[in-house]
Amino acid sequence: MRNSLRWVFLMLLCVGAALPWAGRAQNATTTPPRRWTAVITAHPDDWQLFMGGNLCEEVQRTRRRMIFICLTGGQANEPSDAYWQSREAGHRASVLQAVDQVPGATPSAPKPLETLVINGHAIDVYRYKNTVACFLHLPDGGLDGKGMPRGKFQSLRLLREKGTPITPLSGGKAYTSWNDLSQTIRELLAQQAVEGKLTIHCPQPDEQLNPGDHADHRMAGLLAKSAAAQLECCFVQYVGYNVARRPENLNAQQKERQMQVYQAYSQTMSSQGQYSAWDQKHLAFIGHQYAQVQHQTGAMLQPSRPVLALPAPDPASDPTSGPVLAPAPEPDTDLADDEAHILAEKLVLEPNYPNPFTQSSLLAYQLPVAANVWLRILDMQGREVVRLLDGSRQESGRHEQWLDVNRFPAAGLYVAELRVGNQRRRCRLQLTR
Repeated sequence: MRNSLRWVFLMLLCVGAALPWAGRAQNATTTPPRRWTAVITAHPDDWQLFMGGNLCEEVQRTRRRMIFICLTGGQANEPSDAYWQSREAGHRASVLQAVDQVPGATPSAPKPLETLVINGHAIDVYRYKNTVACFLHLPDGGLDGKGMPRGKFQSLRLLREKGTPITPLSGGKAYTSWNDLSQTIRELLAQQAVEGKLTIHCPQPDEQLNPGDHADHRMAGLLAKSAAAQLECCFVQYVGYNVARRPENLNAQQKERQMQVYQAYSQTMSSQGQYSAWDQKHLAFIGHQYAQVQHQTGAMLQPSRPVLALPAPDPASDPTSGPVLAPAPEPDTDLADDEAHILAEKLVLEPNYPNPFTQSSLLAYQLPVAANVWLRILDMQGREVVRLLDGSRQESGRHEQWLDVNRFPAAGLYVAELRVGNQRRRCRLQLTR
């Protein structure tokens, strides 16, 4: 009897020990790993024409985060900035069209422009639902990669092969080496990443597999490989111009979706007074999509903390607006949860008055709870020029700070930044002399 009880007890111990492991095994098989996608292209219409069949399906998986990175403005030799700016607007319209192709999808307002500082460079970012569209505004290098007069003969190819710096069409800090650009893209990916497996869609850089393609396309593919070096990644590498010579291979639904996103691009161009490129040359790519898949083993890319994101004002109300860059200070975590909630809703930085100003101007802000306050002035390159408050403890209520014109290095545009807890408020200042 005693031996029988002992065996029963041992069996129960074994079953009890096995149950948690069984549960873990079940969870491991029923919980799929998270995934996210990056799309790295040279020009604002590349993903629609050469990758549209795949990406229109992938972007509609609303739980999957998708990062679109457009390297150049594709300005060609058009003398006006309006051309490349319209091309990038068309890119954004295409992303919205792709996201909202899901039956029953409810369109919503895109979030306003943000300018991020990545590796010391300004990158414009637009967010919509599960997508992020990022623009570096680099010059179009032309078919052969030798550059164009409008872009001062700068190109991605010359940057990579000769170390010739390349400056964004919008101004700002030049990329001085291929490694500088590659590291910027890698940091951008990390700051937009989620915990999960990364897939990168990019042009095929191998000229034998992708003959006769645009030099910028090939450079975009090489940059994707360089930025993701030694990372766990699946590359989907697309053939460019040569697809027009190959048979159509998209089904009717894929072709229709590709047509819709390119139409959104073209209509945006046309609505802004630009040539829409809705022509036989470009439409010859519709319905064709050829890609090779390459898996790379390595470390998983770990998400990093995002840098400062600054919403841009409406250009219609602020014609002098431009990118404002600044590093993100560490948040103040001393506030209780209820105070932090009140702060997020009711912290206000009022526009300075007068603005523009020649002698002095008044900054005022509404502080809903007692807290430590930081207040500083930045120039348009993100450098701090005046520090007014450095964590001073202040009671709730309205507070004022006078701006002394003698503390500013020169006339021009500046930004006032108020930080309380993890909340930031900003307004633009214009000093004239």
